[in-house]
Amino acid sequence: MKKILRAITIRYMIIFMTLIILTVAILGAMIASILSSYSVDMKMEELSTANILFKAYYTDADSEIGVEQSLKVTDAELQKVLHVTFLTSEGNKLLIADKNGILVMHACKTPKEKDPTITYKDSIEKDVKLLNSTKLPKRIIDSINTDGDLSMSNTCGGMFDEKVIWFASALKGVDGETRGYIVSYTDAGGEGDLFIEMLKSISLTTMWLLFVIMVAIYVISYKVTMPLREISSAAKSFARGSFDVRVPERGNDEITDLARSFNKMAVELQAKDDMQKQFLSSASHDLRTPMTTIAGFIDGILDGAIPSEKQEHYLKIIKSEVQRLSRLVSSLLDISRLQSGDRKFENKPFNICEMARQTIISFENQFNEKELDVEFDSEEYDILALGDRDAINQVVYNLCHNAIKFSYKGSKYRVRICYAEDNTVKFSVYNEGIGISKEELPFVFDRFYKSDKSRGLDKTGVGLGLFISKTIIDAHKGDMTVNSEYEKWCEFSFTLPKGEKD
Repeated sequence: MKKILRAITIRYMIIFMTLIILTVAILGAMIASILSSYSVDMKMEELSTANILFKAYYTDADSEIGVEQSLKVTDAELQKVLHVTFLTSEGNKLLIADKNGILVMHACKTPKEKDPTITYKDSIEKDVKLLNSTKLPKRIIDSINTDGDLSMSNTCGGMFDEKVIWFASALKGVDGETRGYIVSYTDAGGEGDLFIEMLKSISLTTMWLLFVIMVAIYVISYKVTMPLREISSAAKSFARGSFDVRVPERGNDEITDLARSFNKMAVELQAKDDMQKQFLSSASHDLRTPMTTIAGFIDGILDGAIPSEKQEHYLKIIKSEVQRLSRLVSSLLDISRLQSGDRKFENKPFNICEMARQTIISFENQFNEKELDVEFDSEEYDILALGDRDAINQVVYNLCHNAIKFSYKGSKYRVRICYAEDNTVKFSVYNEGIGISKEELPFVFDRFYKSDKSRGLDKTGVGLGLFISKTIIDAHKGDMTVNSEYEKWCEFSFTLPKGEKD
């Protein structure tokens, strides 16, 4: 059981850990994608602002000379514009090309520099190490002239060795003619750094979360499986024959329902065990007493200790004891046949009223001995029921006989036959006597059960009659019930299908 519980705990941990890792991974990917997109958008906006500022400056500083010469002539003003341009982000860089796309200027600023660094055409190749070409790709120029400003996150048509984020615009003079092009760009590597930092943070958080969850799952699993361990321990006690162990019932969940069901089963098993022990004790007594009596009288006759004139008397006693043994064996055989299905019932209509009258007449001597006030109540003189006549006669005889045994002297005794509401025939036997206590009512029809533990009234029974009777009624699709008020009265009833006349 411990191995099973350990396996359950480990299985829960693996499932929850897998779900958490997948959830964190999906959320991390979504957050990284959102932040990456947001970062690119922010950089694009910064580059766009740089382009706008520089385009405004160039338009004001325009002259008839080329872009390169115009920029050199106004170098002091250019530094002021670049200061403002790089104020938002010092990591941005500018590339200026003439109207043919040839790069004529590169400008950038690092945190250590006071002024932005400006490199012109003659040394631009040395300064800009990422460039594969000193000329803008023709398709970029054509796209700018056709569509206006361009913003991308790539190698700008192969001009850069690595992926960059760039924004390109046309430089126009006061007359509106294109005099050159500006490309503001920045490294795209920051996204990878951001992703790595985010991955580190998510991984650290996930590890702590998994640790906390593992502890929580272990504690929860321990508490959840505690009732299962207790049930397992109780089951082992049952296997050893000890049915007095009970499982504590905590809370109101499914495990508690299982514990309640287990305890109910334990009560029933203990009751069955007690009944079997009681039966063995009763059966042993019922077998040993007549056998001892028979053996003693036979030995007395054989030894000559009993005179010949008294032998007949003692032979009758021996016969009575043999009949008693026969009834016990017959009851045991009936149970065996009923449970194995060997006893077949032939259902035919029969007069249950006539059967009851004949049974009552057969008990005339017992009625007279107890001075019972016998009443026979029937809705009709003849009522037909459907069933096996011999089997039902056994049930009627048993119920009537039990009612006589447990009746007070001079009390009321009634047999009633009527039609029930569900178109069945109802037979009931009522007597005023010791009755059955409320605690014993659920066990009356169980095998080996005897309410008269002292055997003061029931000297011949072995606790099998009612079980056999109910089994017979159940086989006839009927229902047998009992109602009683202890030390006052008791009534047994059963129903049978209504019989039709041939």
